[in-house]
Amino acid sequence: MSVELTVLQRRAWWQPDDELRPEAWEVTAAVSELGLCAPEVRHVADLSVTVADLRRGRVALDAVVLGEWAPGFLAHVVDDDGGRLLPELEAWVGDGPPRVVVVRRYELAAAWRGHGLGPVLLAGALGAFLPLARLAAFRVARAAPAVPGRPHTTGLGRAARERVAERRRARRTAVLEELGFRLWDGVHVADLRSPALADTRQGALERWERLDWH
Repeated sequence: MSVELTVLQRRAWWQPDDELRPEAWEVTAAVSELGLCAPEVRHVADLSVTVADLRRGRVALDAVVLGEWAPGFLAHVVDDDGGRLLPELEAWVGDGPPRVVVVRRYELAAAWRGHGLGPVLLAGALGAFLPLARLAAFRVARAAPAVPGRPHTTGLGRAARERVAERRRARRTAVLEELGFRLWDGVHVADLRSPALADTRQGALERWERLDWH
């Protein structure tokens, strides 16, 4: 309960104000300076996202802040110039600004893994973008292919590494589905105002309130 989120927008000083331009944001989770915590484990998690406007035509430079997969995905989810989603998405995505939060990176610090914080902090961080967008998009990446001649620090053989990577990918997919993400065209998408995301945020608070402090 002492973990705080710091939300920052990154932009070059010379970039003009343009509501249609993709915006790069960074969210850092760390234990509050007022909380008792060893300095080396105060940092909890990092989230990097890009908020993309669905009314904007895709340009080549967008890939710099969106990542490789996002421009193609965004081009396929829009139904018209007004940023309306395709009917199959519009049917279950709630109202909100015609923008999508593209998750580029989410990483929980090693010391904080295995405690169930990953889904809670992801839901909390996405909640910071409720005023800005209506949809979140997250692509679970496959393991990078092995490079011939490059040693592996894990000491595992190729087949074992692939099994570990596939299990990790399955866990991430399961977490996203618990948060209300649905697989669409190879990308997991979620309504930012979905009950599943709200319940994940609220559920952590309710469990804390039920603790016996006496």
